[in-house]
Amino acid sequence: MMSTVEAPLEKARLAAAGYAPAPEASALIYGLIGMALWSVGMWGAGQFYDMPLIPHLSLVVAGSLIAFPVGIWLRKTRKRRHVAACRAELLRLGGGLRS
Repeated sequence: MMSTVEAPLEKARLAAAGYAPAPEASALIYGLIGMALWSVGMWGAGQFYDMPLIPHLSLVVAGSLIAFPVGIWLRKTRKRRHVAACRAELLRLGGGLRS
């Protein structure tokens, strides 16, 4: 059974998840996915332009090292938006904010 404080908070989280879902994976996973997407994109561009990637390996590695923090930044942004949405929904539901 939920306490009187937890019920509005859970309702606010559910309402906020509809338009600002919380990130489900860790920052490490977001960074690794960013690196993988960059690598696949580079492979696709190399295939499209019929260009081998081995001579340009430093570009692939540098891009991957840039894509890793971009993935972490994306998770941080999504988490911040979710927290802001939860607070807005909590105020909308009349639950107020706890200090």
